[in-house]
Amino acid sequence: MENLKPIFVVLTLVSLIAFALLGMPTAPAAACEPGGDSDTTCDAPLLPHPAQTLDTAPVATATPTPLGDSHSSARDITDTWQSIGPGESIWFKTDYSDGYRAIELWVDSPVQDALDLSIFSPDQADTWWKDKPVGRGTYNKAQPQHMLTWVSTYAQAGVWYLLLQNHTNSPVSYQLTSNISAVDAKKCHGYWEPLGGQSVYWIDCGHYTEVP
Repeated sequence: MENLKPIFVVLTLVSLIAFALLGMPTAPAAACEPGGDSDTTCDAPLLPHPAQTLDTAPVATATPTPLGDSHSSARDITDTWQSIGPGESIWFKTDYSDGYRAIELWVDSPVQDALDLSIFSPDQADTWWKDKPVGRGTYNKAQPQHMLTWVSTYAQAGVWYLLLQNHTNSPVSYQLTSNISAVDAKKCHGYWEPLGGQSVYWIDCGHYTEVP
């Protein structure tokens, strides 16, 4: 028993030292960078990396092309070559609600006599299905480079609707183009003209001038 006392004392001292070491605060980790005479130089605490943020900016998306399957989803005239399916009908529109217009429309296609173009005025927006179109694209010998042509020198303000129809059993490529310019309201003027020995006063409202 006398020989065990030194061992007990040593174990007790070791336990006390271990408890003391466990209770001591730990030093912060040091940032070590290569350099200097030694392998590493540790002189600053490690700092957390800044949190990465995701780019939440909205992504621009292209506006889908209207179906053109009714006048309420009519497409704009783009003057580009497109394709129309067999027996398909596509609606287009020209939205000029701020004044009168001179309108020229052309349809070109490598397939002759495959397409029809019908034109409806703004007054026919809700009755087109029972009204005859105010115009149809036809061949114009003054413009033989185009398959179909329609011209209005004085179109009223509003939304004009165009119905392009493929009456064949095959898809057809086409180009629908337009030239639309603003015009002033019609300017009427009166004049006297002898008729049957009498002077008759006439009012002519058939003149207009283009807006520069």
